Amino acid sequence: MPVVPSESTSQEISDRIDRLRMKYARDPLVKRIDHLIGADWSGDPAVFIYVMLPGAEIAPEELHRLAENIRADLLHLVRTDEIGLHSYLNFLN
Repeated sequence: MPVVPSESTSQEISDRIDRLRMKYARDPLVKRIDHLIGADWSGDPAVFIYVMLPGAEIAPEELHRLAENIRADLLHLVRTDEIGLHSYLNFLN
């Protein structure tokens, strides 16, 4: 049976995602960052983070750099592993 995060944990996750949003608020490659808390394919608790791109053509090198930076910031700012959640990062155009 999957573990469902409590309301206080959900708020903590939202607060942590807000830090990520603030960091990328002025990045022209990031239109918006959303998240959803749920269960992953194995039923484990997870947070799915969606990075909305501006829709313009983005060079592969720029997208790679952005993905690496956000991945590192997930580890340092959001730290979902501390509260027992897997995190999944998705880029949408």
